[in-house]
Amino acid sequence: MTPSKRKVILIALCLFTAYAIVLFIFFNKSFDHDSEKAETSTSVPSQEEDTATVDEGPYDETLTITEGDTLASILNRIGIPSNQAHEAITALSTVFNPKDLKIDQEVYIIYDLHPNGENYDLKFLRLRADFDYDVELVRTGGGLFQATKYKKELKHDYVNVEGDIKVSLYADALRAGASPKMLYAMIKAFSYDVDFQRDIQPGSQFSLFYDTYKDEESGLERPGELLYAKLLLDDKPYELYRFQAPGDVPGYYTASGEAVRKELLKTPIDGARINSGFGNRKHPILGYTKMHKGVDFAAPKGTPIMAAGDGIVERCGPYSSYGNYICIRHKGNMKTAYAHLSRYAKGVTNGIKVRQGQVIGYVGATGRTTGPHLHFELIHNGQHINPQKITQLPATKLTGKALVAFKAFMAKIEKIKKDREEAQRPPEGTFTGV
Repeated sequence: MTPSKRKVILIALCLFTAYAIVLFIFFNKSFDHDSEKAETSTSVPSQEEDTATVDEGPYDETLTITEGDTLASILNRIGIPSNQAHEAITALSTVFNPKDLKIDQEVYIIYDLHPNGENYDLKFLRLRADFDYDVELVRTGGGLFQATKYKKELKHDYVNVEGDIKVSLYADALRAGASPKMLYAMIKAFSYDVDFQRDIQPGSQFSLFYDTYKDEESGLERPGELLYAKLLLDDKPYELYRFQAPGDVPGYYTASGEAVRKELLKTPIDGARINSGFGNRKHPILGYTKMHKGVDFAAPKGTPIMAAGDGIVERCGPYSSYGNYICIRHKGNMKTAYAHLSRYAKGVTNGIKVRQGQVIGYVGATGRTTGPHLHFELIHNGQHINPQKITQLPATKLTGKALVAFKAFMAKIEKIKKDREEAQRPPEGTFTGV
């Protein structure tokens, strides 16, 4: 190898060595800097991260009442001191009874950390007292609690339900969407004129019109009052309207202004069937023909019995073969009697006044009887008459200004119904077929 070639190789080796040393120093410093940076970020948290881990309150929570809960127990459970919970409940009791809390009822609360750092301070509480009202509890600046009851804003609307009876009025009306409460009101109002065991046949028609109130926040809805009802039985219409005459209580009236309510109920018991009518019959126990002076309604023991009309209890107690017995004196020398009761309703005794429909006792089998039933008698001027055959006058008939106001009310109801039907009717030309 010539001297010149050796010289070139030596210079190249020197340059390569120098370059390698520079690269080594550069990468070594970069690694140390990154390690130091990583170590610093791991050991010293940032200000933003430190702030995010601290929850300073106040806190809000919706608590649900479960079986065995009280308002005090659920407040204590989240750390509200017992003495403060007692103060809150005492204030709340001025507008709401905490004992009325129900399972699954919700209680919304706001609370904050107590200055001692161990407990919490209750700041605000809200719950639904009932469908129409909310209750709120606020802690004032002086540390006292103040409770307020607020009436909720409810949306008022109307419901019209109608259809044909195929199985029964109750089953078919419920299937059509009727409220059970409104259906019961309808049956009770028509019971003066309609025998629901015999008059209701497949093919009969029904109609109910009532108002409703809806809480749009919760979606809950409740029916108001039955305003109109109609039954079409064997092509004979039965109609009634709910109306309150000036100075009187609300009641149901026919289109002519006659009160649906009669002086006496023909059937002083719900859901019962007649198993023995008025007149001569072979006595089931004595075995010979004997005058049956009343009507027997078969019903389970304990079924409530209602007073057939307003009156005064003339006799209440055991009476020979009648067993436990009640006799009520009504106006017009009319009396009603109820026999074989299992027991009397609370407060019913000799000399008290009762109102039509008031529960006075319960079905039983006391006295001479083969099984539980109500023996019902109607006595006029000392003579027993057939309760099923008596024709009664209405308790009230509207006249004068009351009748004029009633006719105006009827027109209002009919207009509301018509407007609703037109609003729900598809526009002309709309194709509704398949």
